[in-house]
Amino acid sequence: MRAPRYLVGLLSLALGCWNYRAQLDRADGHFHAERYEAAIANLDDLEPALGDLEPSERARFAFVLGMSHLRLGHRADARHWLAATREMLERGATLPDDERATLTRTLAEIDWVNAPREGNGAHDATPAVPSGTEPLDSAPRSPRAR
Repeated sequence: MRAPRYLVGLLSLALGCWNYRAQLDRADGHFHAERYEAAIANLDDLEPALGDLEPSERARFAFVLGMSHLRLGHRADARHWLAATREMLERGATLPDDERATLTRTLAEIDWVNAPREGNGAHDATPAVPSGTEPLDSAPRSPRAR
């Protein structure tokens, strides 16, 4: 009696993992087809099962989710998920070289922390991103806006 239950359990686990990978593949397909809302919806449904995925699949999840948020203009969510991807890669997860390069470039582009210029005052700081691309919560205010 134990053998059939054991096999059923293994089969259920294998099908569950297969389903999670298929859902990740669907989200990736939505992303590449520029259906970013659909990609995010697939990944939101998959998020509770992240622990069942391999480290590289979790990195792929975070990368696709971050890039989808970026394409929709959700900079804070994009930054969060792309930074999480970078941390996963630092711990041994893998991504294809082109996605790894995109990750590095994109994190540099959306990093809105001011980078100091040569000089000796905080007023000498220049934005790390071109003017007009800062998120609303960090855009400079005019003196009249007070």
